[in-house]
Amino acid sequence: MDSTKIKILRSRTAIPLDVAIQLLKENNGDIDASEQAFHHNKIRAIVFEAECDYETAKEYYELCKYDTTKAIERINDRTVRISTREKPTSRNEIGFSIWPADNDINYYKTKKRNDVFIADYDFDLILDEFNSVFPIQNPWNKLIENSLDHCGYNYFDNPTCQIILERIKQSKTDDPKVLEFKTQFITWFEDKLNYATYIVVFGTL
Repeated sequence: MDSTKIKILRSRTAIPLDVAIQLLKENNGDIDASEQAFHHNKIRAIVFEAECDYETAKEYYELCKYDTTKAIERINDRTVRISTREKPTSRNEIGFSIWPADNDINYYKTKKRNDVFIADYDFDLILDEFNSVFPIQNPWNKLIENSLDHCGYNYFDNPTCQIILERIKQSKTDDPKVLEFKTQFITWFEDKLNYATYIVVFGTL
C-alpha cells in the first residue's frame, strides 16, 4: 500500500489508519473515491441512528462539519411537522404543538425529540375527532371542559386518545394529501400512545 496516498487521504479528513488502508484497497488506490466512500459510510450511519432519509443526514453531516455525533443530535432535536403541504411555512404560524406526557403530566423525555407541530389549517382535518370526546375533565384543576381550547393547553389521557385514534382511522377521504397527512399523524400518535399517559395539545391561536 502506498504510504503517500494514505497520508494524503488522512490529511483530508479525520479517518483512522486502518479504515484509510481498507478504503484505498477497496477503491484501487483512488484517493478521491476513498474519501467519498468514507463520507458515504458516515452518512449511512447517521441515517440508521437518526432514522432519517439520506439527504437529511447528508445536509446535517455537512452542516456540522462532518461530526456525526453533532449531526445526529441536531436531527433528533428537530421539531417534527406533519402537513398536507410539501413545504410548510414558518414554525411560528398558528397551530397546535402536541407532545406525550407522563403520569405527572410532565413532558415525556426520550432520546429523540418527540413533539409534533400541526398548522391550524391541517388540524382542522382531525378537529372533529378530538372534539368528539368532550366533555372531559382537566387533570390539573379537575374542571370539566366542553371543547378544545385553541389558545391553551388540552390534556387527553391515554384511553381517550385511543378513542380519538380509532375515529381518525375510520374517517374517509379521497384526497391523497389528506390521506397521507392522516397516515403520518396516526403513525406518530400510535407510537406515543405506547408509553405516554397523556397527550398534550397546545393551541397557539
